[in-house]
Amino acid sequence: MKHMYKIAMHIPTELLVVDDFLSQDDWDKVHNQVQCDEWTQSQADDKYWHITDGANYKASKRFIKDAPFNDNYDPWVEAIKKFADNCEQAQEFVSGYTDIAMRCHGYPVGSKNPWHTDMGGVTYSYYLHKQWQINWDSTLLVLPRGSVEYKQIMRKLPGTKQHDTYKTVGTLEMFEQAEKQKHLIEYGLGTFVSPKPNRLVLIGKNVVHGINRVDSDAGENIRLTLTGFFNFFNTQVVKNV
Repeated sequence: MKHMYKIAMHIPTELLVVDDFLSQDDWDKVHNQVQCDEWTQSQADDKYWHITDGANYKASKRFIKDAPFNDNYDPWVEAIKKFADNCEQAQEFVSGYTDIAMRCHGYPVGSKNPWHTDMGGVTYSYYLHKQWQINWDSTLLVLPRGSVEYKQIMRKLPGTKQHDTYKTVGTLEMFEQAEKQKHLIEYGLGTFVSPKPNRLVLIGKNVVHGINRVDSDAGENIRLTLTGFFNFFNTQVVKNV
């Protein structure tokens, strides 16, 4: 029997939002499992975040090609693969994928994720936290495809060498963001998606998006997301990104 997904929003090739993604049992299992993973805090040399973005935390990265993991990540592997292979609206985003990455991220009060394009890949975010209120913010903001000119990778001057871990993809600027981001404020329009619990969001290639800060009203509540990208090439190339 074909699984029916609860599509909350669909902007072709740009954004797909699915509500009530996991069963309660699978949601509980995955939520329990991530708390037993290895967690680290993102450091200043992680160019996906900027020094002023606040602390954020990430668990270990996994790829579904390595499954089964023989733990409670396996229900997630089964659910995301079933979705990618069977959801009709998802095919324009993921058709032809070769692997799926997965990692849990935790955003406490004061943290955000700056504007970016996920290096031109198709990515997903699943809101794993059990509760969220609208005034806690940390909203996903998405600009329409093609609405702005946005060059994510920093141009290296002659003589500059790549010493960080971004040798295969190039680095993002740590400083002086204003020039790169001026087109975003000049356009200044887009779509917002709140981190509603048990919601899955698919973001298309080269779509500019960001996450604003978790508000102080959230208190000890953590914006918990299971995120990753759909590979269309050799997984080994992106193992360390």
